[in-house]
Amino acid sequence: MVYLMILVVMLIPLYLLGQPSGGGGEGGGRLAQLRGKYDIAESDLGEISPASETMKLASLGLRGVAASLLWKKSHDYRVLHEWDRLKATLNNIALLQPHFDKVWEFQAHNLAYNVSTEFDDYRQRYEMVREGTEFLTKGVNQNRKAPRLVWYTGWFYGQKMGMSDEKEQFRRLFSEDDKLHEDLLEEDIAVDSPEARGPSNKPDNWLVGRLWLNRGYDLVESGVQIRRQTPLNFYETGPKWRLKHAEAIESEGILDERAQNAWQLASTDWKAFGNRSVPTTAAFTIKLGQLDELIRQREDKINLLEEVAGDAYLDARAKAIEKLPPIQQDALSTPEEERTKSQQSIANAAQESVKVDYDAVARATQQSKQLQALQLVEDIKDLDERILKTEGYRKQINYPYWDTLALAEQEERTVRARRLIYEAEKANADAELEKAIGLYEEAFEVWAKIFDDYPILVIDDTAQDLYESLRRYRIAIDSDEMPDDFPLKAFVELMGEYGQVDQDMYEQVRQTQKDLAEKRQAELEAEERRLEEEAAKEEAEKKAAAEEEAETGEETPAESEGEMKADQADGEEVAETEPTETEAEEADAENVDDAEMKESGESDSTEADSTGDGEGEASDAETTVDEEAPADDVVEEASPETED
Repeated sequence: MVYLMILVVMLIPLYLLGQPSGGGGEGGGRLAQLRGKYDIAESDLGEISPASETMKLASLGLRGVAASLLWKKSHDYRVLHEWDRLKATLNNIALLQPHFDKVWEFQAHNLAYNVSTEFDDYRQRYEMVREGTEFLTKGVNQNRKAPRLVWYTGWFYGQKMGMSDEKEQFRRLFSEDDKLHEDLLEEDIAVDSPEARGPSNKPDNWLVGRLWLNRGYDLVESGVQIRRQTPLNFYETGPKWRLKHAEAIESEGILDERAQNAWQLASTDWKAFGNRSVPTTAAFTIKLGQLDELIRQREDKINLLEEVAGDAYLDARAKAIEKLPPIQQDALSTPEEERTKSQQSIANAAQESVKVDYDAVARATQQSKQLQALQLVEDIKDLDERILKTEGYRKQINYPYWDTLALAEQEERTVRARRLIYEAEKANADAELEKAIGLYEEAFEVWAKIFDDYPILVIDDTAQDLYESLRRYRIAIDSDEMPDDFPLKAFVELMGEYGQVDQDMYEQVRQTQKDLAEKRQAELEAEERRLEEEAAKEEAEKKAAAEEEAETGEETPAESEGEMKADQADGEEVAETEPTETEAEEADAENVDDAEMKESGESDSTEADSTGDGEGEASDAETTVDEEAPADDVVEEASPETED
């Protein structure tokens, strides 16, 4: 009876504490008020599931135990390949623990990565990967304030579908999965927008994953905190999925302006990420893309401190230099314009090793300027810490490499180099060796120029793929030796010796080869100039000899020419004084005609006088006949003479 009374009395505080919201009191019981204050009510956390609430009540407070038992059953079903029971068990676990993020993460990973490998057909594997992504989507809906789940969903779409062994088939199946696209549209993932579509104008898994990640970023910017994940890793994935998309389409043979455009968009996203404020383990945020700006600000502060402190700063710096090894001291003391390349490298390293005691500088500064010096020292220390943190975070995600890769890949020559390698590999596979060799050699020349401008690219997967192409090229030409002028000789030597290429080592070897090549080129040019000078000298000697010989032989031709002119003049005079034979005969004939005509005229005049006027006409006729007849006779007589 006493226990019964105690239970009845306890119902009063239980009612006051557990009264649901809207159940009589203004804000419900105390627990309901606290849930509303901290936004942890069921309606605030996600979708309300009646089945989930029923399962919780049915477990009588033992849902943790029930979830553990079901977890073990799910493992047994996976081992036994009972896939339907496995999925049903996973749904029951999710109903019991809807707000436990790890349930959704682990079991989605189990479906997409572990269960999918149990199938031989890639289409069945894709279905299990899809089951995993859909399971995660349910978890996102049940947990609206879980950025980690949203991020994990975007990770699945990119990493699992885009980097697995079946990535080619998975990417194609995803682009053709209309049912999944409709489900994503219902989740407000705009798969029909240009942001989600690839070169084929179909949804691309990398770009869809990026949209999921952007949704997570928006959630964090609305005030939700990132839990169980570093902000650096959380924020880098979205921009990187753009980069991975560009790499994927190039590997599939998209090697034109579409690839360039993809890299340009990727570069824009990566730079935007570099300008994002990223929380750190320190009391400040950093921007990965502003390292150079921090270094510049630090140099300005140091220069200002040098002006304020004067000799105090110079003395502190001199003491710091004295602690360096002699070789570094010698490099720093040598004027910059007189340093060799080796000394310049040593001097650069020494500059970073010089550790000036800025506190001592501030203390040694004049009293009137000491406060300003102290403030500058604090600013320098703060900048040092920010620079150190920024450099560390950049190294964690290899920020400089991805930044440089995006810049290099959007150039036309890089796309052309990849296209040449792609075509060379295809020609080599088709046994068109001459064509393949020509394409290989053309591509290697372009890649050498790219590596010279962007040496950091020698450390990525592209370098490994290029080395494999070089190996196939050597098989095609049936030779393992590379000539000294081979454009990628340094790259081949380093890859062959170490299996990988270090950026600094490549730059050093490449520079050494360039120096040797320039030296050899200078020697060849000097030899060529010497040969040209000798040839010019020999030509001048030949020309002088020819001119001398010409001057000696000019006198005889002049005299002969004078004699010829004199003979010609004499001949002309003789021709003018002596008529030709034909002209003489014609003159004789004319003289004979004149004499006969004269005689005929005299006889006619005598007859006219004696006969009178009556006979004048007859006399005239006879005279005419007589005049014509002798002329004919003369012509007949002259003709034979002319013919003779």
